[in-house]
Parts: sequence; structure tokens; C-alpha cells
Amino acid sequence: MRDFYGMARRKFHRRRIARAATSYFVNIDEYREALELEDGRVVEIRTKDGLTVAIRRNYMDAAILAEIFLDHCYVEGLSLPERPVIVDIGGYIGDFALYAVMHLNARKVVVCEPSPHNWVLLQENVVQNRFQDRIKLVNKAVTNGEDVMMNVDAPGRGQARVTAYGPNNLQRKAIPGVTLAALVEEYGLTTIDLLKIDCEGGEYDILSHAPAEVLRRVSNLVFEYHEIDEFESKLKIVNQRLRDQGYSLTTRGSLISATRR
Repeated sequence: MRDFYGMARRKFHRRRIARAATSYFVNIDEYREALELEDGRVVEIRTKDGLTVAIRRNYMDAAILAEIFLDHCYVEGLSLPERPVIVDIGGYIGDFALYAVMHLNARKVVVCEPSPHNWVLLQENVVQNRFQDRIKLVNKAVTNGEDVMMNVDAPGRGQARVTAYGPNNLQRKAIPGVTLAALVEEYGLTTIDLLKIDCEGGEYDILSHAPAEVLRRVSNLVFEYHEIDEFESKLKIVNQRLRDQGYSLTTRGSLISATRR
């Protein structure tokens, strides 16, 4: 019954996404194929407001594109200034970075992505949309500053789940690490209007160890929490720390929005 429910749920989401996509994507047939196929072929999806986004033909790449551009998942309920400064941890193939420039009119986006496979598409998407002056790319994992072992060669849709956590039998490679504080210093981020974090379990260490003076620069913060070992206690600690730092928290599914009171 659980398997049947899962299949029915996935089928429902595919249909919902495909219907909604007709209002925004130009080459809708290619987008629908990307939702259904799993061959990894790279296709360019064009939007009605002029973006071209290269994605792999697999459900995760297509669905994440819809979550960001159709559901506006990372900015729901937020009030952002004109031309905000944004840090995107877990940039994937650049979906949200492109969204931030096109839909939020961000003047600067610092985007971090550790996977070499995602990094290729991230660079391509930034260059082909001519956003190099506003999107700054960092091919590192945000950590406590130490390098980290990650499954960056995960096949197919697994690139959406690149992580340093999970089963020990995953093949891992050493990836350079950088702290959030170091990014703030390097890119001169005196204020961060939105800090978006989706890094498959790394969110707990990032938010637990970010210096208070760095968090004071962040007006809005949105992160997805993941069910790694002992995540309940880790999430409780992170949420309490954010409240102590003056944030009000709102939970939507696995996304938590934190806004300064």
C-alpha cells in the first residue's frame, strides 16, 4: 500500500507540474519529456520572460525548476527590498540564482555548489543568461571550514541529493570547505537580505556554528531541513538559536523561514 501510494503521489505531482508549466515555459513539450524521462540528456528550457535554463532530463531537475519558478517556494511570505543581496548555499544547477536575478532583481547573488557535475550546468546557466556580473560562483561546500567527504558522483537524479551524510556505503570524494563567515568577508556582504540553504543535512552545522555577528547581517533566512541521524535534536537546537538571535520562524513542510522581528 505504501508503494502504491508513493506511485500515485508522484503521478499526481507530475500532472500538476506539467499543467502549471504551460503558463511559464515556452518549449513545454521538452519540459514535459524532462519530467518523464531519465536519460540524463541536457536540454534547454526557455521561459516566457527570456531565461534559458539547461537541465538534465530527469524528474528531480525538472521538478526543482518548477518548485522555484512556479511555486516560488523559497520566497513565500517574505518581504524583500528592491535589489536584494542573496547567498544561495546548495545552488545546484543555478535555478534559484537565476530566479533571484530575474524575479527578485537581486544585485548580487553568491551561490555555492560543491558537485562538479552540477557546477558545469551552473556555470553554463549563468553565462548563457549573461548574469556573470551579478552572480558570483563558489565551487565549495559551506562547512565549519574543513574539507568534507561527499557523494558528488551520484548518478542521475542523485545529483539533487549530494551530501556528506547518509549510508556509509556511498562513494565519496574530498570537497573543499568554506565557512559562511569567510564568504561574508570575501564578498563584502555587510548585509544579506536572504540566506537560502538547501544542502542535504549540512544546514544544522552551518546554522549552529555561524557567528552571531554574521547572523545579525541576515534579514531573512530560508532553509530546508533533512532527516539525517538525530535530526530532531539538531533542528531543535538550530530553531532555538535563530529565535535567540531575534528571528520569527514559520514552517512550511520541510522548509523553515526565519525573519528578523
